[in-house]
Amino acid sequence: MQFIILGASPGLPQLNKHLSSLYVHHQGKHLLFDCGEGCSHQLLRYSLDKDLLDAIIISHYHPDHFSGIFMLIQMLYLQQRQKTLHLYLPEREDDFEALLHLQYTFRQRLSYRLVIHPMEDLPLHHPQIKIQSTNHLHGYSQIIQDLQLSNTMRSWAFQIGESPRSLVYTSDIQQTDCITSFLDCHTIIIDALHTEASQITSLAELPIPRVILTHGSSEELSEWMTNHAPGSFEFAEEGKHYYINDKD
Repeated sequence: MQFIILGASPGLPQLNKHLSSLYVHHQGKHLLFDCGEGCSHQLLRYSLDKDLLDAIIISHYHPDHFSGIFMLIQMLYLQQRQKTLHLYLPEREDDFEALLHLQYTFRQRLSYRLVIHPMEDLPLHHPQIKIQSTNHLHGYSQIIQDLQLSNTMRSWAFQIGESPRSLVYTSDIQQTDCITSFLDCHTIIIDALHTEASQITSLAELPIPRVILTHGSSEELSEWMTNHAPGSFEFAEEGKHYYINDKD
């Protein structure tokens, strides 16, 4: 398995980083998890061909995780992509297509076939991927109820590959409790800003060979990383080629 972190910035944009995006190559499939602003530039920067991606998976609808999807769809059209592209969305698939129409982007006019799926279809089409819903968006429940919105507050974490050789991408989470079943893994890319520092440092007690902190960091966690973290912990590095070998 190979993966490249294309965007490791927190939600507040930074000059030297890009918003959340992760490219994974596993079992012959080329997958993009999240598509924050600037993702198209990163795909160009690292020479990822227009017909390379098999699927794009959006963990949740915060702008820093999916605002780049519209430009990417447009870029692939302008590049005359031909290969079918599968897009897995966290919720409200019909409303997403309405957003495409608002921008005068119509699937019928693309040079390639764009197929939109609910997230629950992902492990059916890609058995090497497991999904887990998280409570990252549950804090919006009251305003959603007050405004009588259709939002279902769905946010997802992912395990790619089989334990213990798997890669885990948490996207945004508050606690690690929701991904306990994924923690028998080789590498975890974990949200270091929203997640409580104590929950991240407790991962040092588990036999996880590599823990990659992304999406920012708290002052407490940064101090721990400087003075106490074991060698298995590191901050995400955009553009670095990471590998998980079958016998590593």
